[in-house]
Amino acid sequence: MRRYDCLKVIAPLAGDSLVVTNLANTATEWRSVRPHEGNLYSVGMGMVTPYAIGIAMALPNRRVLALDGDGGILFDLSVLGTLAQTAPSNLCVLVLDNESYASTGKWASTASLTAGAVDIEVLARGSGIANASTVRSLDELVASIEAAWHAAGPSLIVAKVNREQAFVGPTLMDSKENKYRFVRHIEQSESRIILRPSSKEHGAPPHGDANLSPVDPVADFATTLFEGLQENAVDFVVGLPCSGLSAAQALCMKAQSMRYVAVAHEGTGLGLCAGAWLGGKRSTALIENFGLFAGAYHLLRGHYSYGIPTLIVVEFRGDAGDQEFFAESGEMTEPLLAAMRVNYRLVSRLRELKPAIRDGLRWMDFAMRPYAVLPAYGLTRLR
Repeated sequence: MRRYDCLKVIAPLAGDSLVVTNLANTATEWRSVRPHEGNLYSVGMGMVTPYAIGIAMALPNRRVLALDGDGGILFDLSVLGTLAQTAPSNLCVLVLDNESYASTGKWASTASLTAGAVDIEVLARGSGIANASTVRSLDELVASIEAAWHAAGPSLIVAKVNREQAFVGPTLMDSKENKYRFVRHIEQSESRIILRPSSKEHGAPPHGDANLSPVDPVADFATTLFEGLQENAVDFVVGLPCSGLSAAQALCMKAQSMRYVAVAHEGTGLGLCAGAWLGGKRSTALIENFGLFAGAYHLLRGHYSYGIPTLIVVEFRGDAGDQEFFAESGEMTEPLLAAMRVNYRLVSRLRELKPAIRDGLRWMDFAMRPYAVLPAYGLTRLR
């Protein structure tokens, strides 16, 4: 099968679905067969399916279609387990598998792992995705897409395509314009406000701050952090176990007011946060110091390219008193954030934590970039 032919036959089935596309010619080919404000184009490697999961979780009554590739799925196989764990029944992931990185050429070195023994359907089933299939004809593809919209749980379809590309012209907008169009479409079709660039009307008195409860002098760090998130209306949280944040993560898991998703890779979690924000959630990632380093690609390729805000709470390591294996590299945290143009606040006193969360959320709504709150190592060890 040719990828362009696949996209042409499924375009009429998309309806008003929200569609997240892979980069390169997958994006331009889809734009040519289904020009629509509900398309988010050219999402980076390893990020298409996490973004789509986040959107699907934020908008459970809206169909979401991810147009991923074999290279993108192989970039972060842990997303398959996350897809099975979160189980959004309104999401279909179509993996267009040409067994190569074809946009860079047709040499042997550009073959992907699926050109060998790797079978994405088998990997998906092994990860717990029951609705996984492989198709090799257009009729099979159409039948599988139609079945996916009625399946219980998410569906993953691997479409075996050749390396042929259709050259249909460039997409004449950048990622930020695409993001704004996509979000405005969701706002209008879902009757909700997502973009909040200004906290008040010009000339009007400022609105009152979030109703932050006073910090108990004997409160522990975990309770204060959890209250700071909850009182600032954070309703979507991802995390990977971190010794300094684990107690707060446990409180988030139990809360009825927020959805907590445990991930196996911080980058996957940041992708989920980005997708959830696009769908109208107020998202936060609770990750360790090295987790920030691991997610740098996702922040730069995704959040920065599109202008997507996410609150990141990172335990700051490397200050005096930290004698664990993080100590030497922890001091790189601030220079890295500065280089990535991620604004941040280092918090060393418990009473400063809730205001830092409040101010960070307010700033990122206006600046349309992530914001990091860095609780000091000594603070996170308060019990």
